[in-house]
Amino acid sequence: MKEVILVPNAEYVIKSLDDQSLISQRMIQMGVLPGSNIRIIRVGPLGKTVEVLVDQGESIALRTDELKALNCKIVALPLSAVKDSKQHYRIRNFLGGRGFLEKMRMRHLAISDIISISENDGFKLIKKDGQTVRIGRGEADKIIVEPVEQ
Repeated sequence: MKEVILVPNAEYVIKSLDDQSLISQRMIQMGVLPGSNIRIIRVGPLGKTVEVLVDQGESIALRTDELKALNCKIVALPLSAVKDSKQHYRIRNFLGGRGFLEKMRMRHLAISDIISISENDGFKLIKKDGQTVRIGRGEADKIIVEPVEQ
């Protein structure tokens, strides 16, 4: 993994396993194979271990060096973890409850909207049609986005 984004709800697809035989063998034994999707559930307090959910519904703990040994491509991440303001993103999911969903609907945000992001004092989310919507950090944690090829 070139850039490890250690935040809950970040999703990756495993492209290949690294050539480090011990780590690769361990991953294969646990069922973590190329083509599998993994989602970060939680990160340990010191950032040394990460709990991930694998395609098969299994929750496993990995050390960060094991996670870095996986050649992964990012599939989705929380809006709060987005750093690239030149990239466009598609809203993939909202993780909040009914009140949060209503708030997003009132702001004219919906799943599949293509957006671009710029940061200010909070988050400023700019929809493709030019409409600007301000999003706070707590709200940004609940919006899952995926990169879009331009």
